[in-house]
Amino acid sequence: MKKLFTSAVLALVFSINVYAQEKTYFDENWEKTTPENMEYYRESTSKGKLTLLKDFYKNGTLQMEGLASDTTPNSEVFEGKVTWYTPEGKVMNTITYSGGKQIGPSQSYDAKGRLIEDMIYKADGNFSGKMFSYKDAEDGIEFNILVDYENSMPIKTTVYDDDIKGIRHETIIDKDSNTETKYYGEKGKYLGTGTSSGSGENMMADYYSNPMRISKIEKYRKDGSVKEGVIYSTSGKILQEQKMNKKDGYKTTYDESGKKIGHLVYGYDKENDAYNPMEGEDYQLAYQYSQISSIDVYQNGSIVATKIFDEDGKLASEKTLKDEVTQEIKYYSPDGKLKSTLTHKDGMPYNGTFYEELSEQQYKDGLIVNIKRYTLEKKLQADKKLNTKQMSYEGIVYDNTGAPLYTFTQRLSEDGDEDYNFTAQIVQYVKGKPANKASVKGGVLQSGKIKVRTLNGAKELERSGKWVLLKLYNGDGKMIQETKILADAEDEFITGETQTTIEENDLYYPLE
Repeated sequence: MKKLFTSAVLALVFSINVYAQEKTYFDENWEKTTPENMEYYRESTSKGKLTLLKDFYKNGTLQMEGLASDTTPNSEVFEGKVTWYTPEGKVMNTITYSGGKQIGPSQSYDAKGRLIEDMIYKADGNFSGKMFSYKDAEDGIEFNILVDYENSMPIKTTVYDDDIKGIRHETIIDKDSNTETKYYGEKGKYLGTGTSSGSGENMMADYYSNPMRISKIEKYRKDGSVKEGVIYSTSGKILQEQKMNKKDGYKTTYDESGKKIGHLVYGYDKENDAYNPMEGEDYQLAYQYSQISSIDVYQNGSIVATKIFDEDGKLASEKTLKDEVTQEIKYYSPDGKLKSTLTHKDGMPYNGTFYEELSEQQYKDGLIVNIKRYTLEKKLQADKKLNTKQMSYEGIVYDNTGAPLYTFTQRLSEDGDEDYNFTAQIVQYVKGKPANKASVKGGVLQSGKIKVRTLNGAKELERSGKWVLLKLYNGDGKMIQETKILADAEDEFITGETQTTIEENDLYYPLE
């Protein structure tokens, strides 16, 4: 009889629980829906004055659980600890509530289950605690970072490798936003401190990543000038060391094997309280100090030569100076062969070719006789030549397929230079055939019609009497504005999109 009574009680309890539990279905936006269209579902169970909410992913994995005094979807009033889970079942967030307000401990975790936030929230909304970010080469995060917060403000940032007590640097921020950074080397050895206030002597350290190593240390005087510095290679060898004494100073550069390759002597200028290069070679290092970017050579306090190296560390150009005035520049191909020699007269280019990134300028007797521009793919984009009478330039601009986009004749000013304000006769081509003609003087359209590219699309200008008819197009080629503006209007509120001036550079952005 006792056994029969127990079974009846269990059945009654089970039936009550089933009856008390409700199930609601939601779509991907957490809007109520039918079982067939659901992405999530909720089970609600009464717990005295509160309701236990359990949300599940479609596959039955728990998505959230917690108590609530109001269970209205998207407007729940939670009470106590609420936990959210990833689709894989890992804890994503835990938040503590009181009357629906976030008060108390709160933790968040990343996809790997690592703690990224550990905070305590107060009733006034302020929080204190820690935030973590972890190094990730794919995302470009080179170091682990811990930020400490107090009353919602960061008070300390620690940048470290694997051991938070090992190699690292710590920055403390006071209530006035002044910072103090402490630098540590291998095994957590203290190196020195740098402050933003500038009071006293300071130091600064840079670090390589993966693994974290010292790359550079500089120490500064009270006035902010460099007192001494050292640059290290990734293997820990000294690449460059610098030291400034009371009357002079030096900078010595070494290669990876430790061989000295450059030495620069500084002289102290007491009147200007500055150290000036006097004798030797000044090496500038780039790409994590692994390559030489430039070398300046000094004699008797004057720079006499400069060598520039490309991103592969090969000599790109070599400049010779006298009394700090350029005499000539030699340009080299990547294979080391001499490409061009540009001589100077009175410090200005005179004969030869000048190279700069995606353009080159050829000089003859001080005049630019040819200018070529190239695309990032090294295709010829524009070619402008001085005509035989040396009265004007004849230019042609190509589109991405190599077909002509514009041709123009641009006159020289009376002193032989190009006009500062663009003056030219322009022919515009469409599908390789002449389509529009335009006359421009001092950047102002005098007659004809022309279409050029803008930052957000294109603009078409047509002269009609004293007016310029303006049409603006979006990136899809659809006209979005049509207006007319006085050709000589000088309105400071006219933007680059709507201005009616034409510059030479407007021709170098091919219409798609």
